Amino acid sequence: MVTYVCLGLLFLFVIINVIQYRSKQKLAPSPEQLSKLVLSILKSSGQRDRE
Repeated sequence: MVTYVCLGLLFLFVIINVIQYRSKQKLAPSPEQLSKLVLSILKSSGQRDRE
């Protein structure tokens, strides 16, 4: 009986961690967004060097 409780808790722990991982993965920027961000940073740093 104790074994089933431990297995149930372990299963819940794994499910919660998988859900957290998936939610963080969805919030990650796409490669297109990353490239736009890099270009905007490079452009803004280039303008600061000219001033």
